[in-house]
Amino acid sequence: MAREDSHNRTDSFLSSAKERFSNIFPKDFQLIPSLSRVPNQIRRKVRDHEGSSFLTMFPVMAVLVSLAFTVSLLPHSGVLDCRDGFDNPSYCKEEPALNVNGDLEVYLPTDSDPLSVKNLIAQVENDWTTNVMVIYVESYDYNVTCVECGSNGQINILEQIDKVERAINYARNDNGEEDDVEYVLSISTVIKEVNSSAGRVVKAFFSGLAEATGNQQLSDEINETIDSQSDLIGNYAIPDEQQRVDQILQEMPQNALNKLVRNIGAGNQIKTSYGWSRAVIIIGISDDTGNKTVGDIVTETQGTIDQIAVNNNWGTPGSEGCEPDHGSLCLRMTLTGPAPLTNAVTEESFKLFWQVFPVGVVIVAVMLFLFHCDLLQTGRIRFVQGVKVVIISGLPTLCAVWVTLGLIGLTDYEVTMTVILVGPIVLSLGVSYGLHITNRYAESKGTPQEKMAAALQSTGRAVFLSAMTTIIGFISLTFAPMKPIQTVGWALAAGIVVVYILTMIMVPNLTILLDLKKPSHPPPKVFVAAVNMPVKWSRITLVLFIALMVISAGYNRQNVEENIDLLEMAPSEVEAVQKMGVYSDEFEAGQPGFLLVDANIKAEPDIGLGSINPEHPYANLEGIENLESRCNDVENATAVSIVFLMKAIAVGVNVSGTPINDFIEDTP
Repeated sequence: MAREDSHNRTDSFLSSAKERFSNIFPKDFQLIPSLSRVPNQIRRKVRDHEGSSFLTMFPVMAVLVSLAFTVSLLPHSGVLDCRDGFDNPSYCKEEPALNVNGDLEVYLPTDSDPLSVKNLIAQVENDWTTNVMVIYVESYDYNVTCVECGSNGQINILEQIDKVERAINYARNDNGEEDDVEYVLSISTVIKEVNSSAGRVVKAFFSGLAEATGNQQLSDEINETIDSQSDLIGNYAIPDEQQRVDQILQEMPQNALNKLVRNIGAGNQIKTSYGWSRAVIIIGISDDTGNKTVGDIVTETQGTIDQIAVNNNWGTPGSEGCEPDHGSLCLRMTLTGPAPLTNAVTEESFKLFWQVFPVGVVIVAVMLFLFHCDLLQTGRIRFVQGVKVVIISGLPTLCAVWVTLGLIGLTDYEVTMTVILVGPIVLSLGVSYGLHITNRYAESKGTPQEKMAAALQSTGRAVFLSAMTTIIGFISLTFAPMKPIQTVGWALAAGIVVVYILTMIMVPNLTILLDLKKPSHPPPKVFVAAVNMPVKWSRITLVLFIALMVISAGYNRQNVEENIDLLEMAPSEVEAVQKMGVYSDEFEAGQPGFLLVDANIKAEPDIGLGSINPEHPYANLEGIENLESRCNDVENATAVSIVFLMKAIAVGVNVSGTPINDFIEDTP
């Protein structure tokens, strides 16, 4: 009986479900024909709706999608980069999001003239590097050339300079392939070169003798003997005796010493007969550094200096305990020079951008609120109305800034530090686009959809034309033969495209969601008078502005100063910039310039009697020496050449330390 009741209930449920399902579709409903009519129905709906209504069909969804897209690109915009000045590195990215080229060479014009600066530098870079770093050495208690200073004679400043050099240029003969350093020049380098020159000269002499006589075995035996007696003859190291170091320095030309060491400041307690309290270590960075940037090399070098300072107790000059015979060397080494300087300018520019840009956003928001809360018009504040205008006009523009920078970072497009101009320019233009649409909406009558349709049909077209002309203007910058200007052109053109798209998507929907309503009232009399003045006096206005344009383009243009001094443009609070100025003043040096000399300087005289050359084989070297001396006559210029280096290490001594020329008798 129970089984029969259960069967009846099942039949009743199925018949009821079938009846309900049949009520949904008519009896003549067929699935396939109905699906085939769906596209036609969509087309009819599209045809019935105007273009503006599509933008506001799903207001909440449109705003949320735009915000989500902005948030997804935010990490690529550089806002999370770990640059100097961030107090909380936990939220920062270790690798910069933006591919910023901070090399000084990027600011040179790229033209086809073979004598242009960029092309001439390219010729120099075929054999030498033009990227230079300078370590400025400051010793506050001891001579920078001492090896036996202090009460116990254990203070060795030259050893500290040598440690820094060896740590930075740990692969000395690799031409920068392994350690990214092609050369190092300092007083320590010259002393080591001179100390090892005697052995190298003897080796070269007997190598040539063996080649001439065919007795290679004799040359090998002598080379082994020289290597075994390197401590006596000299090797590539700082000598242990102060007398030996002083002798080398005494025989060096004074102009060579002036390029490497200086005596700066009164009151320094110098412990030897020399008064050199300052020195420089000049480092040439390889042009081929693989995936490393100049900024990476600068950071690594500074880290190496800091680590050596801690391990060897350099101390902090001016602090308590940093005095003679108190265990601290009172030594400071600061990384500066062209490469660190340009890197510091780039880093500081981005750091200041992320500090200043939020302030600019706040100021724009305050001004938007002030001009649209009716305070200036009526003297009363409509707080909600002002906040709505700030959100409607400001939020899409702010999103456009992050999206533009995020797309640049996502595509890894190489830019220069001028890309920071994208933020304020896009912000100002985007806010104006939003305000045009919002104000037109507030002036219209009808439902929100009708008012927005009227606003987009009239003001929307004007905004489109304004955006197109702005894009064309910025793209014209891309034809300039300079990378920084091209960067600004492409970035701003892309930024205007982004801000226009986000404005057309977000502004109408935010306006409808917030239901912005602005009461109609006359504008302030001051604004009316300012607007009516050029209209009433149109001829005078045109004549005045044309006269100003002619004066600016003709007379005043010649008075514009082109000051491209990088040191003047650099932020003065950065330590690398400060030391660059000190180095420039105290050593009469700074930004490197290059004179490319195309000449054979090898000593290959023609001894044949048939063709006697009246000039000796070193004539070209003498010409370079004369050119160097003339360059030194130029104010604030100091020249360094192969002749300078040859004279700097041309110190001949025998194994006893007595100059060889003392053993040479004068000939009549």
